[in-house]
Amino acid sequence: MTYYRYLLLLLLLSAPLSVQGKTDPTRPQNYTKNMLSEEQNNELSLSAIFVTGNTKQAIINGLSYGEGQSVYAYKVVSISANKVELSGPQGKQLLFINNNNVKKDAKNGF
Repeated sequence: MTYYRYLLLLLLLSAPLSVQGKTDPTRPQNYTKNMLSEEQNNELSLSAIFVTGNTKQAIINGLSYGEGQSVYAYKVVSISANKVELSGPQGKQLLFINNNNVKKDAKNGF
């Protein structure tokens, strides 16, 4: 029985070692860390805002951020029901949830 415990312990301790040094097999061959900085230069896009009690979260470029967190070179100053205020190298920036891009259902007269 102790043999199995040692074997299990050995397997658990060696698992993290086998992961080190592995690369993502789906990563493009010409991938460099500079590609990340190119993504940071892209325009910020607000896709959702979640306000539950005292917790406010904004989905910016597909990632969740709260007030005070950093989004690339910007800092999330405030999150309200329909907009997010950011502060960064280019000053204050406001992101709106829909940018007046609301689709309407013509059949129902909305």
